[in-house]
Parts: sequence; structure tokens; C-alpha cells
Amino acid sequence: MSQYKYTPYFLLLLTFSLSFVCKAQSVEIGNTTFSHSILNVGAGESTISAFDFNSDGHQDIVVSNYSDNNIVAYQGNGEGDLTEVGQYPAGDNPTDISVSDINGDGHLDVAITNHETSHVTLLHGDGKGNFKNSPYSPFNIDVKPHPHVAQLKDLDGDSIVDLVVDNRTHEGLSVFKGLGDGKFEKESQLIDVGGDPYLGFASGDINGNGKLDLVAPNQQEIAIALNTSTDKQSFSLKKPIPFESSFAVGLADMTGDGTIDLIVASTGNSMAIMPGDDQGNFLKDKKASFNVTSGAKQVATGDINGDGVDDALISNWSGEILVVLGSKDTFETVTFKHPNIPNPWGIVIVDLNEDGKSDFIVASGGSKLAAVYLSQDK
Repeated sequence: MSQYKYTPYFLLLLTFSLSFVCKAQSVEIGNTTFSHSILNVGAGESTISAFDFNSDGHQDIVVSNYSDNNIVAYQGNGEGDLTEVGQYPAGDNPTDISVSDINGDGHLDVAITNHETSHVTLLHGDGKGNFKNSPYSPFNIDVKPHPHVAQLKDLDGDSIVDLVVDNRTHEGLSVFKGLGDGKFEKESQLIDVGGDPYLGFASGDINGNGKLDLVAPNQQEIAIALNTSTDKQSFSLKKPIPFESSFAVGLADMTGDGTIDLIVASTGNSMAIMPGDDQGNFLKDKKASFNVTSGAKQVATGDINGDGVDDALISNWSGEILVVLGSKDTFETVTFKHPNIPNPWGIVIVDLNEDGKSDFIVASGGSKLAAVYLSQDK
């Protein structure tokens, strides 16, 4: 484990070399020991989403399986155990998952992008862990060449979630307005992000006006689209932030100052955290830069060590898993490998054993396995 001093508003550029790699049965992160168990989730490039789908107060997970063309639901018991509830068809090549109540029945539903198609699969939840195909599914989104990421977010402030998907050919994000009854308008609005948002986008209120803004990786730069909606949905594209081979992005308060910061990882060997100023800007001259192994796939955020400050988890196809513990003045970094997860892909941060410290799950992109890491410090 390596520890580095970082004062985000006074140091211009910090570069770290991450050298600690743990291959043991447990992993030490901060002052916490995480044990692991193996979960058989399904085949191929799994994506994981955590939420309480049966309203029992415990976190559950749903996993999409690219090669098996399904999602699998697992019920949590609040003690770290996950029990399979069922497997449900999710269209061809299901990838990203987003969760919300889209038909107004009080139960959480899921939207799943279908890679190599122009569709999103919509599944309605029954509040017990069962999911069935929506009568409006598959939903034709008419994007090219195919969708990667979908999010169910209320962008226009009408308290009804909209469907947002990446639209690479048109260099933007397509927004399908939600109607609240399980339907979305067939015609979409294109939000310009000025490039090729290959792995989708992240959403969050980065300028403090109560509206969700959008951040997208565009190969050689990061696009920032500020939500300027009033009566009609509109976005303003800011000057992009250069970042070579940008691939995955996340938004979280990594410095504990109450503002949203930008996390970006590349397909090369770089990753950075850029502090936000609560005005819609990310301060690239005050970023923290990290040297990491190549092949970043996903970024997940949450409070892993229970200190009240957001942390980041990054999966890398080359085998390493990176944790960056956020802090007001110190970034602590850990990299480790799991012998049964040679190609980390899907990740999620979630407190499964309800000890106040978030646990995490890492799924392999090339097998049917996922590693569940549980905090052992009560």
C-alpha cells in the first residue's frame, strides 16, 4: 500500500507510481481488511448494479451477462451474503444497467443497453426481485453504431426519469423524454458533446444549480455539458479538457470539500482526479495524476473506508484493480489482483454487510466469475 500527500488547491501536478500489488486471499485498504468470496454471475463482460429491489432495507445486485443474454438478480441479507433470485432475458448482448421506477408502480425497473444493436431492453420489477419484459421493449433508440451506456435520469426537472444513451455517430448523447408510464418519447433530443463518447458518460450537478450536468470521454478530451434547462431542456457545451485516450469517467467528491470532482481513466496507463470548483469547471492545473496499468474499463465511486469522503475503484483489463481513497489532504492508493479475475470489467461499490464501510464486487470480462470483497472490521 502506498500513501501520498496531496493538497489539491495548492499543488499543480502530482504524479504517482503505484507499485503495491496484492495477490493474497484478503486485501488491506486503508485500515480495513477485505476478505473475498467467488460468485458465479454469468458469461462475458458483466456489468453490476446495486439497489434494494425488494424494499427490505438490504442492498441487492443485478448483473448483466453479455454472452448469456440475460440479467441475474441476487438478494442481499445485510450480512454480506448474496442469493440468486432469478435469471431474466435481457435482449442481445446486454451491457450497461440503469435503475429507476419508469412505470410509476413504486417498484424499481431496469434499462439495459444492447451492444451491437440499436436497442435498449426495458424490464419491469415487481418489488420481489423478479423482472419481466416491458410491453415497450425492446425500445428502438436508432443510434449508431450501437449503444454502450444508458442512464435513467431526470434531466428536465419534471420528476420523471428520461433515458439517456451515447450516440457516437452524431457526436452526442441522445435523450428520450420519459412519460412516467413506462414509455419514452420515440424522438430524441441530441446533446452535443463535441466528439466520440465511446464509453458513454457520467452525470451529476457540477455547478451547484440543482440540475444534472453531463461529462463524456471523447477519445482525446473530456466534454462538459452544463444543464441550462428552464422551460425547455437545453445544455451548454464548455471548452473540453484535453486527456489522451480517455475512456471511462466518474463524478464524486474525492476531496471532501462538498464539490463534485472529475475522475478519468484512459485506455493507456494514466488516470487523473481533477478538483471541481462548483462553477462547472474542473481544475486541470491542480489535478492528481496516476500511472496505472493499461486497459481501464469502468469507474465506480463510493465510500470504501467509511470516512465520509468518496473513493474510486477502477477496473483494468490487464488484471489490476485500483483503489483511490479520497481525502481532504491525502490520497491513499492501492492496487491488487485476484487470481480468478484475470480481466476485471464490471465493478460496483456497495455496503453489503452494513458495517458502514462499503464493500465491492469485481466481475471478470472473460469468465463467469466475480469476486465479492467484504469489510471485516466491525
